[in-house]
Amino acid sequence: MRQVHLILPFSRLHLADALVHAYESTGAILHPITFADEPVFPVEHSWIQPMVIPRNAPEPGLPAGIQKVNHFIRHALIEFEDYYVTVADDDAYAPGVLQAVAAMEAPVVVVSMKRGHRIPAGPVRPYDITTLVAEPGNMKIGQVSGEQLFVRGDIFRSYLFDATSPVCDGIVAEWIARDYGAAIAYRPDLFAWFNYYEPGRWDCLKISFGVLVNDPIRLDMCLRQSGVAGEMHFIKFPESATKGLNKLLDIMEADGADVAVLAHQDMYFAQAWIPQVRRQLDLLHESWTVAGIVGKDMQGRIAGRFWDTRIPLHFDTGNIHTFPVAACCFDECCLLVNVKTGFRFDETLEGFDLYGTLAVLQTWERGGTAWIIDAFAQHHCLRPFTWFPDEAFQRRFKWLHDRFLAQHEGRRLDTTVLGVPPEERIFATSA
Repeated sequence: MRQVHLILPFSRLHLADALVHAYESTGAILHPITFADEPVFPVEHSWIQPMVIPRNAPEPGLPAGIQKVNHFIRHALIEFEDYYVTVADDDAYAPGVLQAVAAMEAPVVVVSMKRGHRIPAGPVRPYDITTLVAEPGNMKIGQVSGEQLFVRGDIFRSYLFDATSPVCDGIVAEWIARDYGAAIAYRPDLFAWFNYYEPGRWDCLKISFGVLVNDPIRLDMCLRQSGVAGEMHFIKFPESATKGLNKLLDIMEADGADVAVLAHQDMYFAQAWIPQVRRQLDLLHESWTVAGIVGKDMQGRIAGRFWDTRIPLHFDTGNIHTFPVAACCFDECCLLVNVKTGFRFDETLEGFDLYGTLAVLQTWERGGTAWIIDAFAQHHCLRPFTWFPDEAFQRRFKWLHDRFLAQHEGRRLDTTVLGVPPEERIFATSA
């Protein structure tokens, strides 16, 4: 397997320990580069190979970082079969990215880039919070960054960066696209994290819980025993699920939540649940609107890691799924809503079932995406296995079919309470 070399113009001394922690288990080789009058990288490991440029740093305001990279290109011993990438000392990569790249065979591998959860307060920024997706159309100035470009050593040695240009990495990307074209491998599922260590930009998403309550004792016995910390909002005895959930979403949005967790009162979440959710959400494209912890994939197969405590076995589809997984429906026990999308449920749907299907159908209608994430939790459900969809359920299922047929013909209409065969795509004929 090839190795990945991280070419790192180093200046942020306070981030050294964080960088070691981020990269020490990835198998990558870190090349921190400094000028003679700057502190060298303060941590010694065999996989850290510093380079000191034998001259002092340029005057403030000049492109010192690009000069460091170009010096490495000119003077370092470069392994032509390994991958090389330039990365700033406040950037990072999602878990598994460097290992995945090292296993590739293409001469050039382009990954995607997340640019943060929010723009921090302060000076006006010249960029929005966007995701730069790895695709052929993005190999141009303003659409791709140097941290996304993993190139084999012989190619890396061929291109110097223009130290006078603020878009020099985009220029190099255009050169690479011109020279290698179809040989480039695009990995839209792998993400670099731009300015990850910048205070304010990558502040953790504010996650709030919303719960519909019809049994306060059950709430106390289950959800209130959870180990998660954070705000919970409650609405008692709503007229319908959609109306109650919309009120909760209004409350949480007004309270500044970034993510709304709509949970059943009989759920239990361990202390590690929220950190796991944050890691999974960082893997999603910014188009994500709704997510769940258990549901069905686009083939109609159950997906997720989950424990329905009525049975001793856990649901765990990690043998067939790599999370996050695109969803066609969710179990309603736990839904997550991306608050900034303004999503609200269509309140025409009455009752307290099928809103996990409605959430996906409305998301598709809005042009968003829906995902099942890897976030194990327990559902202490009391609904008996003898329960069967009654006439009201069937009537609402048909309403979903009729309501969304025009937009989604050829896609799945499904629910976790029915065993719809994988080959069936119910938006084909009238129910």
